[in-house]
Parts: sequence; structure tokens; C-alpha cells
Amino acid sequence: MTDQTPTRPAYTIPDGLSAAAHAALQAAETAHDQLGRAMAAVTAAAVRDILTGSKPDAPFDAGRVELVEGEDGSLFPTGRYWTVDGDERTFTEAVGENEAGNGVHDMSEWTVYLDDRTRDAWYPLCTKLPDQDGHPAYALDLIRAAALLDDRAGGQSAMVEVLVCANDRDRYPAMVDPADQSDDGYVRPWFDLDTVRRIADDTQAAAERHGHGSIDTVHVLDGTVGRQAHAVVLVICWMYLGGERRQQAVEVLQPNAHGRYAVGGHDWCWYALDDLLNPQIPFQPTAAS
Repeated sequence: MTDQTPTRPAYTIPDGLSAAAHAALQAAETAHDQLGRAMAAVTAAAVRDILTGSKPDAPFDAGRVELVEGEDGSLFPTGRYWTVDGDERTFTEAVGENEAGNGVHDMSEWTVYLDDRTRDAWYPLCTKLPDQDGHPAYALDLIRAAALLDDRAGGQSAMVEVLVCANDRDRYPAMVDPADQSDDGYVRPWFDLDTVRRIADDTQAAAERHGHGSIDTVHVLDGTVGRQAHAVVLVICWMYLGGERRQQAVEVLQPNAHGRYAVGGHDWCWYALDDLLNPQIPFQPTAAS
């Protein structure tokens, strides 16, 4: 058997393949972001329909709904929710067993799209809850989810600028929505990129001093694609690396429409500071804020 040198290439790679591949990836990321935003808003609409009997103008009191992560990484509703005032209730208590069961089943057709592919869209709207039977659980903020597709609001209309802190030492300027607070009064701050870089330096220095198992670290990676500068913001939860949640150890943060990043969210127990640098828990903005 003899080897023969081919007289021509078996196939031709088109010019511009790299640019086309990056464009396709960007389009996929954009599509996933739009899908996640739409499905989060639809989830909020589904809760409204369950509690009002599909009467959009009828009053209802839901502020958050519980979603649990399944084996495939997608979320499904449990039928538990919290009112705007923080009272815990269930759909069954509100509308009866049959209506609640049908409602949860119908909601699941939408929440299944809230998964790892769309995490960057829905995760910033959630507060982490205790795991259920080893599965991560979240409370989705329905008010913010409902505003995702409202371009006029953009989820930012109620933002005020404050100083925030999470360790009684480091203080950072941030934009905060006073309505987006945990039950304990902790806020979800949105930081500009320069402040994120400060947080990255501080968290990495703290990890070097106290050990990586004691603190989540923030990292800003800079690069250039197509002569355009890009920054990627990562948060690493080192404690997750050795356990069942290792796939969630690294989180890529996406900026909002104003280029700000929600580092840590409620889980980091950020609290706002008043003019005298005293903690405000819960946060109550003044007229001047």
C-alpha cells in the first residue's frame, strides 16, 4: 500500500471564519439573555394569573416566588410565595388545591427555560434559599422580573446612589434599588467597573491573608477582540470547588444597561451606610438620596 500526496485540499475553510464564529457566539449569548429575561417576566405573569384567576387588573400581593433547581439545572416552582410585606404563603392556601396544582404545572412550562444557559438573566433577580433535598432553591423577585421587558423602566428607575459595605471595613459607592432588599434588610448594589476592580483587589488580598475557603474572590479579566477592549468579571466561590456545587463555583457577571455589575447580591449581606457611615439595615433612602 502506498501513500499518495493529495493534489488539492479536501475542503476549503472560508475566510472570516473566526469573526463568524465570534458573531455566532455573541448572537447565542444575546438570545439566551433575551430568553431568560422573557421567561422571568412570564413567570411573574404566571404567578399573577394564578392568584387572580387570569384577571390582569385584579389585585394580588405576591412579591417573590420559590423556584428549585432540578437535576438538569432548570428551575421549577414549588407553589410557595411571599407577599410584598414578606408573609409566606402557598398557592394552595390562596386559590385551592386544584387551581394551585394546575397553575404550578403551567408555570413549569415556562420556568424550565430558566436554566444554566439563561442564568445570567435570572440569577441577579434571585435571593438564595436553603437547599431542598440537596437541590439549590431561590426566591425570584417578581417585581423586578415583571419590569425586565419594560424598556421605559429598565429595572433602574428607583435606583439611588449610596455607600455600601459587607465587612464593617471596606466601603464602595454603588447604585441601589430600595425595593430590592432581602428580608434581613440587605441590599443588592450595582457597581461601576472601576469599583469592581477595587473589590477584586480587596477580595483577592483578603483571600491571601485568611485563606481562599473563607471568602469569595472577584476577578476582572481584560482582553481585546477585533481591536475592541472587553472586560470579563468573574466571582469564584472557592468553597464550592470540592463539593456537589463545583459547577457553580465560577460565576460570570453580566453588566446591566448602564454598565454596572451586581457583585455578590443579597448573599454577601451588603448594607447601605447613612451620611454618618452608620449601617442602615433595612435601607431607607432620604429625600436627598
